[in-house]
Amino acid sequence: MVVYVLYFSWYTINRHNTLNSYAADLSLIDQPMWNTVRGPGGFMELTWGDHQQPRLAEHLEPVLLPLSLLFFLWDDVRILLVAQTVALALGAWPVYRIARHYLSAAGDAVASWVALLLAAVYLLSPHLQAANIADFHADPFFVTPFLFAVWYALRRRWGWMWVWAGVCLLVKETLPAMTAMLGLWLVLPYLRRPSLRPAAVRHGLALAAVSTAWFLAATFLVVAPLARQYFGTAGPIYFASRYQGGLAGLPALLQDPDRWRYLLGLLASVGFLPLLAPDLLLLGLPVLVANMFSSFPGQYSGEQHYSAPLVAVLLVAAACGLGRLYRAAAPRVVNRQPLPQTVLLAASLWLAGWSLGYHALHGWTPLSLRVETYRHTPASRLVPALVRQIPPHVPVSASAGLHPHVAHRQKVYVFPTVQDARYLLVDVTDIPGVHPNDARARLLDLLNRGWQVLAAEEGLVLARREAAASPPVACASGLPLPCPFYSFARARSSPAYPLDLAFGDGRLVLLGYDVLDDPDDGVTFRFYWRTAAPLPEGLRLLPLVYDDFGRLLAHPVQVPMIAAVWYPPAVWSPGETVVTETLPQLLPGTFHLGMAVGPEQGLADPQQRWPVLPPDGQTAARVQPGRWVQIASFKRQGILLTRLPPADTLARLQPQEARFGPAIRLTGFAVSPDTASAGAPLTVLLRWQADASPAVDYTVFVHLVNAAGQRVAQHDGPPAWLSLRPTGEWSPGQVTLDSHTLQLPPDLPPGEYRLQVGLYRPDTLARLPLLDGPDFLELGKVWVR
Repeated sequence: MVVYVLYFSWYTINRHNTLNSYAADLSLIDQPMWNTVRGPGGFMELTWGDHQQPRLAEHLEPVLLPLSLLFFLWDDVRILLVAQTVALALGAWPVYRIARHYLSAAGDAVASWVALLLAAVYLLSPHLQAANIADFHADPFFVTPFLFAVWYALRRRWGWMWVWAGVCLLVKETLPAMTAMLGLWLVLPYLRRPSLRPAAVRHGLALAAVSTAWFLAATFLVVAPLARQYFGTAGPIYFASRYQGGLAGLPALLQDPDRWRYLLGLLASVGFLPLLAPDLLLLGLPVLVANMFSSFPGQYSGEQHYSAPLVAVLLVAAACGLGRLYRAAAPRVVNRQPLPQTVLLAASLWLAGWSLGYHALHGWTPLSLRVETYRHTPASRLVPALVRQIPPHVPVSASAGLHPHVAHRQKVYVFPTVQDARYLLVDVTDIPGVHPNDARARLLDLLNRGWQVLAAEEGLVLARREAAASPPVACASGLPLPCPFYSFARARSSPAYPLDLAFGDGRLVLLGYDVLDDPDDGVTFRFYWRTAAPLPEGLRLLPLVYDDFGRLLAHPVQVPMIAAVWYPPAVWSPGETVVTETLPQLLPGTFHLGMAVGPEQGLADPQQRWPVLPPDGQTAARVQPGRWVQIASFKRQGILLTRLPPADTLARLQPQEARFGPAIRLTGFAVSPDTASAGAPLTVLLRWQADASPAVDYTVFVHLVNAAGQRVAQHDGPPAWLSLRPTGEWSPGQVTLDSHTLQLPPDLPPGEYRLQVGLYRPDTLARLPLLDGPDFLELGKVWVR
């Protein structure tokens, strides 16, 4: 426990210090706590959007009140991170006691060792650790009291059970459902054995009744009325926003593989041993159902705080399962060895293996492959000095990553909301939910109208509202802020994957790139550029991230790289190395990376792009038709993202051999998704090969027809793979990928349909026939649900 407290206290504080904690959900909970005990604000008052409101409009969490007193020891949000760590670590003690209880038949020595193993499994649980680092929430403070309530219920010490169950009730209004299940679990044996002592029944029924009454009162008499007032919802905001589909949406939820992977992960982290005690698993049923059927992916990702209460249930059930396994093997002897001890040893090794293996893939310690390392940047080192320049208690508007560093005041807005803020503290590289162009326009508009810049460096801006403010000192034409501000866009290291790709006449070179893979936020690409001469106005860097079917996964114009917005290529100095990063993006299991350079119109019109000079033999990148270069392909295997040499596609194409006319062959195809849905897109990937150079630029048609041969959806267009690939430009032997997306009608009846493909001349509409006669090829059947 001590090691856990020391490590995760350091880890979470370091995460905060390096600007990786956010307004949601750190300062939006920290601020109302501080306002309640130390600030001038009202009871549990926080800044929500452009106004003040009580935290109670979202959740009722009485446990936050005594925790608020910690601010008298250290008036800093980081004390909450330490308190959360300690609260979770303490749960290992009741886990140990509960395990010894269930394994008492094995003797003190054996029971103690196995109980220690279960305590270690608890502390190694990735779902517990995820709750520890997901900023700050009330839910983690439920785990240890609930474990103590279970322990004292097992010992039939009803007074202490009620004390700890009472603490559980005060954590959060949604969690009394688990204490109600604890009460019902106490009654279950009575249903099978009427001779059970009635005390367990009385206390069980009373606990279930009190828990249910408190849940209903807290939810519908406290939270719901305030939610109606401040959010305009009919009930609690989380009910309104996360459980909208009702029973009609249940089949779709049950078909979502991510939800079942979540359930599998919960069980795998404890070696599936809780399945030996299904009655105890009922304790976590309310939270499990809430997580599994939420429309918010964070609840069933296992990466946030929602699963922490379930860890307690899983460990109790695992301990009980081991005890039942031991008793089931007694009193047999096999090969002169007591079978119970052998079974218990094997089960313990099984548990240890699953726990360590699952932790290695999903945990948050150095033992894990996915652990994230948070390092200081030049910007994060500047923040404490900037914060000290802001007077206490004055209203502030801060970007989300800086918000927790200034939240101990009555009013603190999340930029770009400003309202009556007196100070601005903005990190332009991290403004979630706001388009980079909009963020730039908003900030520059403010700085030119009554805001005095006090500091601007490394992408950070500190400004004070002043009636007679002077405009910021411009670095140069096109760079309206002081020069140190733009240093965040300059390289301080070398690329992990060197390239040396030249664009245009060679004056712009892509030196290489990095791949930053965050399992929570997504993949970020960092590009290193150098220019040998001034670049023209309006030049755009167009990273092309696309899937196996040639579909762009992010629009490079609509979602530009932040550094290029603030420090555009036209102002780059010859010889300097500039770094630009894509925004984090959750990507599919396989995807590809390319790059093009040109004006904004160059994305749609490849002829306006700058040509890519052929790379030397040392570079794996491949120049593609349409003036773009494919840099690499990627495949995710579990949590590991593998970089591969550039491949046209990693999709498995179904072989096909069909010749259209004398020059064009179709050699393969793939369809996505396997089962189509009415109103959704259906993408067809075709692989063509030219036996000779076609004399005509043919149009490809892809038709979906019903059983009567009637066309229900279609896509006609020239061959295209991120850019047009006209057949008239094909050379003999060339293999060309071609992607077509059909939009299915929303009222398309479910059933079986047929997919047809062919080519025709756009000037005469005359189809190019197959050599065996028909003027189209039937690819196969498509099922629509």
